[in-house]
Amino acid sequence: MELVRRRPFGRGWGIAAVLVWGLTGCGGGADTHEDGRPASSSLPAAPPDPDTTLDAAAVRVALPDLPSMPAGWKPGVMPSSVREVPWTERCRPGNASRDCTLHSSRGLAQYRPPGDAGTVDISLAAYPDRRTAGTAFKNVTGSRAAEGREVSMPAVGNESGASSRPRAPYGGPSVSMTVRVGTAVATLTYQDADKNKDSAQVLLALTRMQAQRLLQAEQGRTPTAAAR
Repeated sequence: MELVRRRPFGRGWGIAAVLVWGLTGCGGGADTHEDGRPASSSLPAAPPDPDTTLDAAAVRVALPDLPSMPAGWKPGVMPSSVREVPWTERCRPGNASRDCTLHSSRGLAQYRPPGDAGTVDISLAAYPDRRTAGTAFKNVTGSRAAEGREVSMPAVGNESGASSRPRAPYGGPSVSMTVRVGTAVATLTYQDADKNKDSAQVLLALTRMQAQRLLQAEQGRTPTAAAR
């Protein structure tokens, strides 16, 4: 895992660092990577894209806990929760009604930084395979972009997208980032983003952490990634 420093850019949307995920080649010839790229290539390898389905227990541990959040953060008013969708409600051959559910498990969490600086909502959804997760990712990012505007952010996980929403009568402006990691899709939303001039940078760091935790869970490891 390589951390590449970049100069901040933009007003309030600057990003201090880009996390580039790499694969370590093993076996094969000495002059090529596993994916066939020349060993001298400067292009980063694609991040792992597991096709492992997460059950409710795995979603629970993949959700960030308080120790994995930055120092000084506290749980929000919405308690963390995980729900496994009953088999009878899931979309599958023989049950493709408009009311069926694509995901098999969903987890929710909310945290708030020190002071009156908004809150971050986290939503995880586990799908039966990568194809379904990819469809869900496109649905989520498409609907969010339609409701606000797209925001340029460094890539995270296998697919990612970001958008912002202006102030509304029922709440302040927000910025969201959605990421697909294998068979799971996570959306993190910084509510009342105007209360923290670094809200975009914070959101990016938390999304990277969440993507790492999902990957660890999909690889059968205990999620230990934390935002510091």
